[in-house]
Amino acid sequence: MIANYILPVFLLAQVAGADDFTKLHSLIKPQRGESRWMEIDWHPRVWEARRKAAAEGKPLFFMAGSGGAPAAGC
Repeated sequence: MIANYILPVFLLAQVAGADDFTKLHSLIKPQRGESRWMEIDWHPRVWEARRKAAAEGKPLFFMAGSGGAPAAGC
């Protein structure tokens, strides 16, 4: 998905000046608070997550995918 944006930004950098590119880069870069899911303390092991959830009386949330990198840093 992010690959869809790399080429247009690269081409704009070739055409626009350095100031325009810097401004554009600051606009498309993730902003503070924009990716709140990255603030969650993700656990790569289900057993560890289950124990913590049980101790805190909270539910589990599973996020899985295939064919690529994990959704969050482990």
